[in-house]
Amino acid sequence: MSFHKAGRVALHDGALQVEIDGIGRFSFDNTVLIGADGKPAGYALPSTSGKAVNLHMAAGQLYTVIKTQLLELAGQRIQKAAVFEVA
Repeated sequence: MSFHKAGRVALHDGALQVEIDGIGRFSFDNTVLIGADGKPAGYALPSTSGKAVNLHMAAGQLYTVIKTQLLELAGQRIQKAAVFEVA
């Protein structure tokens, strides 16, 4: 399994948003990723190890965010967290 940086997660107007390079920006509705068109585009679940949050896109791609970075972002201790594509 290999990983390469594919985007970022950041707070926009107090809400977490994922921006994946070449695909677009997504917001969260609980565990569902919502596209700019307002339609579900995927879902987020904890990784098996519990050390990451996996973003499963409807088109089949898998992305991941390090959980500690996501928690620091939600706590506003950092500005953004990297999103990695899992290949």
